[in-house]
Amino acid sequence: MKFTINLATKTYLDHRRINLALLSAMFILLVLLLWNIITVWQKQSNASRLKSEIIAHEATLNSRPAGVSENEFKRLLNSIVFFNAVIERKTFNWLNILDQLELVTPEGVALSSLTPDSASGELKIEGRSRNFAQVTSYLEKLEESGKFRETLLLSHRELALGERIRGVEFTISCRMVR
Repeated sequence: MKFTINLATKTYLDHRRINLALLSAMFILLVLLLWNIITVWQKQSNASRLKSEIIAHEATLNSRPAGVSENEFKRLLNSIVFFNAVIERKTFNWLNILDQLELVTPEGVALSSLTPDSASGELKIEGRSRNFAQVTSYLEKLEESGKFRETLLLSHRELALGERIRGVEFTISCRMVR
């Protein structure tokens, strides 16, 4: 039996170079890790410093200035609250809501009142329809539109406006998807 092995074809690994490459890669990764740790530490210390500055500025803003009486200061704070509420009401996008409601309101359903609650983001819809099937259809269209969520029928009642004319008065609560 004759073996024909060529020893020159055996893969030779230079362990010294491999170890040096691995060691240098680990060193680079360690330097990057330390740099990231230092960066995070600096950003957290900067954030805590800014928080303390914000607290200090808020304390000076909430305190009454030296030359202003207590009644004037309370009146000023009340007017600030009032004007902030007016600004918040003005920022409510009525055109968008009316446009979305127009797209989903089926024929035979008439809306009589829209009441937004800016604190909770809830929209209360009151209206009338010819029958209860149209109310359920309206609820389904509101949900399927993707523009409204948490659609709930709060109340409904039958209306008799004469011998022949009948209808349903309803109240719906929902939230606009932003």
